[in-house]
Amino acid sequence: MKKTKEQFFIPFFALILFGASYFAYAEVFPLVATVPEIRLDKNLLSLEDPLIIKINGSTVQHKIESSFTLSPEVIGKLTWRNNDLVFTPTQPWLPEQNYHVSFTGLTKTASDFNFNDNFKTQQYPSLKTTTPQEGDVIDPRSPLEFRFNEEPGNFRYEFKIAPSFKYNLSINPEKKIFQLIPEVPLAQNSQYQVIAYASYKDKNDQMWYPKEMANFKFKTNSPPIIEKILPATNEESVKNFTPVKISFNKPIKAENVENFIEITPKTNGKFQLETDSKILVFKPNSWVPKTKYTIKVKAGLNAQDGTFLDKDFTSNFISFTETGIIQNTASTETAKIKEGRYVDVNLSKQLLSIFSDGTNVGNYRVSSGKKGMNTPTGTFHILSKRRRAWSNEYKLFMPYWMQFTREGHGIHELPEWPSGYKEGANHLGIPVSHGCVRLGVGPAQTVYNFVDVGTPVYIHY
Repeated sequence: MKKTKEQFFIPFFALILFGASYFAYAEVFPLVATVPEIRLDKNLLSLEDPLIIKINGSTVQHKIESSFTLSPEVIGKLTWRNNDLVFTPTQPWLPEQNYHVSFTGLTKTASDFNFNDNFKTQQYPSLKTTTPQEGDVIDPRSPLEFRFNEEPGNFRYEFKIAPSFKYNLSINPEKKIFQLIPEVPLAQNSQYQVIAYASYKDKNDQMWYPKEMANFKFKTNSPPIIEKILPATNEESVKNFTPVKISFNKPIKAENVENFIEITPKTNGKFQLETDSKILVFKPNSWVPKTKYTIKVKAGLNAQDGTFLDKDFTSNFISFTETGIIQNTASTETAKIKEGRYVDVNLSKQLLSIFSDGTNVGNYRVSSGKKGMNTPTGTFHILSKRRRAWSNEYKLFMPYWMQFTREGHGIHELPEWPSGYKEGANHLGIPVSHGCVRLGVGPAQTVYNFVDVGTPVYIHY
């Protein structure tokens, strides 16, 4: 059957009307729900940052506001910047906190959606190390040092110390090293407790959330102690040239040590520290006979560990009652050495003289080697010293031994035998020894105190 043009036109027109109606409906009422794109602007917030949630799409804002939740709970204010949701806390966020944010919403096309996400807040600065640490014993002058891994930013540090002391704060350019430098040395042999805090400082200079960063105790070193002094306190008849020896329980600093020792009456001499720096020695040019001397060690004398003598120490002694110089027999020798000390032995006169900086300060009768066992002549040096040496060859003691040749010659006091017998002083002035130079009781100790290892010895006729 043949169709007319009118028959084809009516279905085609109906199809056009239906298509237009479909697309108009889909525009107003979508057949597929559309959810807006939502994300956090930042997942790590500084403590005064607002929380910004970026929303890409049209939403019913009051629906979001009414369901907005933060965990842990935070008081603040919600506002909108165009389509972005902004939460501003009324006080800084808690540091080092994990937060969860959630809300439900509705699009303008009546589609429901949910949002959940997490964010973190700024951390406290981290402490790398402290000096001292728990239980350390330190120099009372040492600074306290705190080393951090990063600069503090808006955090501020507070240091509480008990017992308290005044200090100057030093901060390095990178603001990672903080030093507390005591204005005066800390009390010695004392315990201190240190607590360090970090707090957040907001834009209004208000401090928030103090956190303990360190808590430790330390001690300061004990002051040096004088264990012994020679000559002993109240000792009498101290021989000429006897050195003053002050023994400490710990090594002493050599710098300016003479400023802390006062000898009355004033006496010239030299100070030195023995090898371990625990014994301070004063070697006088000479002592005045029959004189009471006072030795004062002043507070402030420094030990090598930073401690210092905390109070004055005083001792005294009385010098010898006779000069030790042979009357009317002054040495006729001209000083051969103008600086320092040396010993001169005149074998023809059987006389030993001692010189200090070109000045004769003592002359003593001796007994040198007998014929066939003559005392060697020449210039020698003291090789060793012993207060009481033993002779294996002659089976006797030689007090105040001062060796000056490698063959075994020495200067010493009149010998003693194990039985207690001692050679008589009547031999002095007569060459009767086996080659050594013998001195009488008293002068031998004086010469022993006068010389050091290395002191020159000039022997001649």
